[in-house]
Amino acid sequence: MTTHLKIPAVLIGGLALPAYNIARTTLDIDICIKVKSQENLNHFLKALNQRDIKTIQNPKINHDLFTVFGKFGEAEIWLKPCDAFHWDNQMLEKIQKFFANVYVLAVEDYILTKLARSDRSSIDISDILKILIANKNKIDWEYLHFRLKWMNLKSDFKEILKGFKLDFDNNLRNISKDILDKFKKLNDSNIDNFKKKLN
Repeated sequence: MTTHLKIPAVLIGGLALPAYNIARTTLDIDICIKVKSQENLNHFLKALNQRDIKTIQNPKINHDLFTVFGKFGEAEIWLKPCDAFHWDNQMLEKIQKFFANVYVLAVEDYILTKLARSDRSSIDISDILKILIANKNKIDWEYLHFRLKWMNLKSDFKEILKGFKLDFDNNLRNISKDILDKFKKLNDSNIDNFKKKLN
């Protein structure tokens, strides 16, 4: 459906966690789409309607999200990955296939969606720490650093990393140290070099 309309769509929220090697039970379905105009959004709504998926809302391009209802339940359709920021080209380029026709954000951008939430909870913080552990050798640390600086969330991220210092489990101590070391190695000059690579 989104392929036919050329609308990028990714699974976000708790249901996307298995893509980052984290298991958590959730019943919420959150999907984020990238639409450029109200016309694109209207085409998307029409395509949903043809598949007997409806909304009682009147979604607008400047809204954050709307809810759709189908035979098997409901889902929230987000128009931006997080309430704090919109889509950008780097995010679009780094979308990854999870399975079949299901796509997710890059792990670094997913971490950012958890960190930048206006209503960030202890569950979000726990998810971030688990994602860092499960993906420590897959994360593009320069890109993550760049994203944190972009959203002015570097100090928030450092605060969350302090959770690793409370780790008294010997099995995780080395992993925690490795993650902290990877993050400490990066500085603003790395980010400037990363920006040059993007241009």
